[in-house]
Amino acid sequence: MSLTLPAGLRRLFLAALLVALCAGPARALSVSIITRPDTDSLILQFSRPGAYPTIARTGPAEITLTFPPGILAKEDKPEAVDFKSSRLIEAMRESGDTLVVRLKTDAFGFVGWPQGEQELKLQVYRDPAGANWTPAKAQQGPDTTMPPRAAVSPPTASSLKLPVTPPNNKPGPLHLPPLPATLADNKGPGPARPGGPLPAPERAGKKRDAPKEPFYAVPYSLRATVMHVSADKSPTLRPAGMEAPTLADARAPSALPPSTPSRTPGGSGAGEYRVKLPPIPPAVAAAGKARGAVAPPGPTPPAPNKTAAAPPPDAAHGGASHGDVAKAEAPAGKAHGAAGETPPPMEEDHDANSLVAAQAEKLAGNYEAARNMLTSLKNAPGLKPELREETLHTLAGLYVDMYKDDPAAHYDEIQGALLEAMNANTNSYRVPEALLQLGMLNLRVGNLPEAKGYFNVLTRKYPTDANVPLINFYWGEYYFDRGEFKKAAKEYQQLIEKYPESKYVREGAMGLAKTLVRLGQYKEAAQIADYINKRWPRYYVEFPPILRIDGDIAYRNGDFKKAREDYLTFYNMTPKAKDTDLVLARLGDIYAKLGNRPAAVDFYNMAVKDYPNQEGGLIAKMRLAEQGVHDQPTVSEMFSLFDKPQQESPETIYEGIIRDHPNSPLAPLAQIKLAMWHLYRQNYPESLKAAARFLERYPQNELASKAEEVAVTAFERMAGDLIDHKDYPRLVTAYKDNPILAANRGLLSDKTRLGLALAYLRTGDERSALAEALPFIGPRENDNGNMALALSMNVYRKEKAWRDVVELARKVKDWKFGPTRRRELEYNVAEALENLGDSRRARELWRRLAGDELLETEKRCYAMYFMAKAAMADKNLENAELYAGEAAFMFKETGQDPDKRKASLNMLVESTRGLGQYGKALKWAGEYASLCKEGDDDWASNRLRIAAIQRAMGDVDGWRKTLTAMRDAAPDSLYGRMAASDLATNGLQQSLNALTQKP
Repeated sequence: MSLTLPAGLRRLFLAALLVALCAGPARALSVSIITRPDTDSLILQFSRPGAYPTIARTGPAEITLTFPPGILAKEDKPEAVDFKSSRLIEAMRESGDTLVVRLKTDAFGFVGWPQGEQELKLQVYRDPAGANWTPAKAQQGPDTTMPPRAAVSPPTASSLKLPVTPPNNKPGPLHLPPLPATLADNKGPGPARPGGPLPAPERAGKKRDAPKEPFYAVPYSLRATVMHVSADKSPTLRPAGMEAPTLADARAPSALPPSTPSRTPGGSGAGEYRVKLPPIPPAVAAAGKARGAVAPPGPTPPAPNKTAAAPPPDAAHGGASHGDVAKAEAPAGKAHGAAGETPPPMEEDHDANSLVAAQAEKLAGNYEAARNMLTSLKNAPGLKPELREETLHTLAGLYVDMYKDDPAAHYDEIQGALLEAMNANTNSYRVPEALLQLGMLNLRVGNLPEAKGYFNVLTRKYPTDANVPLINFYWGEYYFDRGEFKKAAKEYQQLIEKYPESKYVREGAMGLAKTLVRLGQYKEAAQIADYINKRWPRYYVEFPPILRIDGDIAYRNGDFKKAREDYLTFYNMTPKAKDTDLVLARLGDIYAKLGNRPAAVDFYNMAVKDYPNQEGGLIAKMRLAEQGVHDQPTVSEMFSLFDKPQQESPETIYEGIIRDHPNSPLAPLAQIKLAMWHLYRQNYPESLKAAARFLERYPQNELASKAEEVAVTAFERMAGDLIDHKDYPRLVTAYKDNPILAANRGLLSDKTRLGLALAYLRTGDERSALAEALPFIGPRENDNGNMALALSMNVYRKEKAWRDVVELARKVKDWKFGPTRRRELEYNVAEALENLGDSRRARELWRRLAGDELLETEKRCYAMYFMAKAAMADKNLENAELYAGEAAFMFKETGQDPDKRKASLNMLVESTRGLGQYGKALKWAGEYASLCKEGDDDWASNRLRIAAIQRAMGDVDGWRKTLTAMRDAAPDSLYGRMAASDLATNGLQQSLNALTQKP
């Protein structure tokens, strides 16, 4: 027997050296012991060289060292050695020329060798096969000098060979038997997987289906971002311009379905919309004049007072003024009762005078008085047809103006008036405008099919009417207000291409320009703006907001000098306009980008001073605190910014904007920066909450992806700390309390997802643990896959999901496993197959595992047990005895599964009994009895079996004693009566024998 333990030998050598050094020059025999968990080493040091004994096992728990004659007589007797700390050696005594070492157990092996010329080492180690030791000559009958456990034994331990398959300890794939194609139909004790199969979640980043609304830190292209309002709250679009309703007085519509705004692309150089613009008349192009000189920032000049009169733009919707439309549309003007367009009444025409008076009241805004007058006139008998027609159209126009803020609530009244006016004279020149108003009314209240119907009638019956181009314009405004910018651009483009000579081309071009800005098509928007400036070079005087749109386009295209010119011109022309605060902030941005920081600070301070609570002032505060423009913040960018000293804490500014101006377009930017600030301060829970709040409030914002990134980063850093501290419940709670993480699970790192899987496992949520771990198990092996495989196997074995164990092993069988990992997985598969009732395939694995000495004893005992069962089933009693003996010993050593230990002992009894080894069978039956409680069925049946073995051995006295004890202990029990019956039968037999043997 050889022992290859270099490291252990070195330690033993050092220990022996220390013993030798401590012994000094004494001439007496020195004895010392070194104890390890599974070995005891006895070291003998002699005073003279050459004292080599022969070493042999001379008893079940005894080793004898026989020295040459006289050697020990020359050595002084050693001092007494204390063996209390020894695990295996009980005592040592000297007897003549021998030293006898007494052991505490018979399950041992040993090896001895000389160390130098004056030292001998005897090493004793645990070996279950040692319990089967027997002397060279088998004894007949029971050996009274030995314990009952070793009465009869097979050949010596050194010659014992288990019929096992040697393991392969080289790295490689699993050594699995041919598995069935599917285990779905196999019937076994394995329960169905709770919760059903789990699909592997996506690991890639989630693609967002819902489009986003574009974000502008300073939305200068229009006064405000798109208003998400219902159709009845949309502005009233008239040829004379746009009038916006107040949101406070508007009601929700009853028929308009919600629409989803389109996602804004990040800009396109190629151009999504290629517009065929009408040619610019040469005379107009030649007459184009340059704009006036740009005034530098300084005292505000007085606003010009001789510009062309035009209604102010609709601030709520960013619509352009339609001054030209109002002046050019003569027929529409008649519909609204323009006094200059009504034929002068005759002096004696009282009805005509009443109509003129009512129209005057209408123009003055006295709608109730005008309505009473027009209603009385409409009902007057004998009214002339032409006056009746004029009255009805005026009354319809009055209702349109009166109820422009809430048309849905007065839909029937407005529609009835328009239809009545149109039916008064279906051949009237006023019919096209009535059709246009009916279509617009239905468009505003959300009755899209009706709106399309009226617009189609207008287009079909009056294709050359001047109102027809407004259909595309109104549809464009409708889609623009709802954020459907692609559809809006298409309508504006059709107006320009289909009606190039229309007086509404300018409004269509303006609508297309502002829509392309929202779509991020800045180069195409610049082409449209250039076209407008060249064809209508003085348009900015009539409609100054075009300067802001031009400035936005130039800014987005990186032409900061042109943008500065446009913004300064707009500021000098309208210093008190609603957008002044935004213009000042954007001018600060431009000077910051041009490297003129003092000028940028001046403009920011102007915005903060003059407009502290408006959007431009808030932007300026943020710029001053952050010392620059950061409208597309990233974590790294903001971290470097936060590292710099600040005059005012950015957190205060961000929270003030979020708290006091929640509806500002700046609020989303402040919210995401607040999340980054908490992340910078390592306040990960607050950062996660701030990012989740951003996505809850602004799910379609273009910064949503950055909020997801911040949330994921905060969670990963928090998860790292919690995993290091094994605070698994908090980790699971943080993940469950933030749905943003589950929605972006693919963005989490592999380490975090595996840590989350471990946290789920430690908190008892095995299903969620599997959901996180299984996606890492693929055809290729890697470290993450190995961790996920170990976790998944643990869950499946805990749940006794044996089919899943086998299927998972099949999935990874071609991975290259190390010996330790491979034997663990093969054990799992063998256990699963055994529980599924597929013992035939399991046996191939058990045979190899039984022979693997490196397999943990807690697992190897099961391999021995199942091999013993298989041998018993095949009636191979010799192998059954060997396997069952090993299994029984290992179950005893590990202290686990008492039932399997009893079953192993039972197989030992039956196999040795079947082989005729009654002494051994009696020994194992006695050990089996020690595991039973008196009165149990297995205790009584085992006692009967002991009695049967004793009788088979010829020990009649023992047999009778055993049965008598059973009979007397429980005379009324089944086994007690059986014992009494056996005794009575035997007594009767003896009486018969005595009678027949008499002479």
